[in-house]
Amino acid sequence: MSSSYVPGPPSEAPVAIPRNVLRLLALVDVSTAGRRVLDELLYLSDPDTGTAEISQNEMCAELGASKPTVNRGFKELRECGLAWSLEDGLYQLHPLLTGGKVSSSVMLVPEIKAAEPERFTEQRRARFAAQVANLAATG
Repeated sequence: MSSSYVPGPPSEAPVAIPRNVLRLLALVDVSTAGRRVLDELLYLSDPDTGTAEISQNEMCAELGASKPTVNRGFKELRECGLAWSLEDGLYQLHPLLTGGKVSSSVMLVPEIKAAEPERFTEQRRARFAAQVANLAATG
């Protein structure tokens, strides 16, 4: 029996991500599914540990997405170094996204794999330019 319960955030405090990290996120080439999973993990992240607790079934329910789509999103985040699984249903976000917070001081932290803008396809180059322009407009 699966549950449609989706946990709430451990804190109502805002998640602050510095501009340089937002620019880096614009260079990480993940699908829309990967970005939606990341956004949900950020929403659920514990401000003390940088972890987010949610099962794959709960993520599917929250995003209204299929299990293969959610699994692909988690896989992309792991491969690019933005988030990884610590155990079933518990994910660590990269310390750049959490203000340096991690669940263990002895944790190996992967390098974030960002693309070089010069190697983008034309479509990706246009999307990157729009993302950077949005950052400039808010500053």
